[in-house]
Amino acid sequence: MEDDRPVAEIARPDKNLYFLLIALAARTRADCLGRRVGAVITREGRVLSTGYNGTPFGTPNCSEGGCLRCSRRDDERLRGGAYDVCICVHAEQNALLTAARFGQQTLGASLTSTTQPCFGCLKEMMQAGISEVHYLHAWDPAEAYGDPALVSQYASLRARFATFAQTGDPAMDTPDLFGSFLKLR
Repeated sequence: MEDDRPVAEIARPDKNLYFLLIALAARTRADCLGRRVGAVITREGRVLSTGYNGTPFGTPNCSEGGCLRCSRRDDERLRGGAYDVCICVHAEQNALLTAARFGQQTLGASLTSTTQPCFGCLKEMMQAGISEVHYLHAWDPAEAYGDPALVSQYASLRARFATFAQTGDPAMDTPDLFGSFLKLR
């Protein structure tokens, strides 16, 4: 359906929301059977790269049995952990690797993700020179990591970024956000 309102009446998203919408669009490519995540790296208001979570190139996707964590979702030993042995690449990692693969400088760049980045992704973003982190869905590190020392270390990593903030309203993330576009295939 076309919007016939004059352009001046249509809300123009600010850059944070615009990049969040791009991350949400990138997420539609994810094949994870658990949580689908999308990310975008930007610098000076321009997109450098995008990423979504999934198995590495050339390996079976999660829906094809490529990820043990996805295929064994009921295994308590793998639930909420075992990321160090998960075959999947996180959306943030994928965006960083794509930027590197195509020679995009990430020093001083921003990363926007559909989900608050994990401990490992924060370390990698610091090493890549990312200065700002924006995300839609927050989670509680105390609940995820349990150990107060790990929670403290996560907090110290977060503090190293010039910006580490939730952006957008999680209520905007509805199952039909891009549904009409995806049905066109």
